[in-house]
Amino acid sequence: MSRTLLLVAALTLAGATGPGPHLRKCVSPAGAVSYQDQPCAPGADEAWVQPVKALPPPAPVAAPAPAVAGPVRAGSRAQAPPARPDPRRARCDRARRDADELRDRQWNRLGFKERSELDARVARACARDG
Repeated sequence: MSRTLLLVAALTLAGATGPGPHLRKCVSPAGAVSYQDQPCAPGADEAWVQPVKALPPPAPVAAPAPAVAGPVRAGSRAQAPPARPDPRRARCDRARRDADELRDRQWNRLGFKERSELDARVARACARDG
C-alpha cells in the first residue's frame, strides 16, 4: 500500500516538474515571497509550481511593396500632390485629446454628469455628417 502511494506521489511530482518552463512561488525563511522560473534557493520553501504555456512566436511583418514609378522624363516633376488632412478627422482627434487632458487634470473632481458631457462632446465632434 505504501509502495503504491509512493509511486503515485513520484509520478505526480514528475508531472509537475516535467519538461518545459515552470513558474515557482518561493517563500524565504524571513517570509519574503518571490516568483521565479528557477528552483528555489536553499532554505526557501516552494509553495507551488505551475507549468507555463509559451506564447507563439509573433507573425512576421510583410515588408511594404516597393512603389512602382512610371517613366520619368528629364526635367519633369512627377510628384504626387501632398495629401490634405481631413478636417473632420482633425476635429475628432482634437476633441478626444482635449477630453483626455481634462480627465487627466480633473479626474477626482468630475462627476458622472461632467464625464457624460465630455463623452457627448467627443461623440458630436466625431459624428459623420450624413
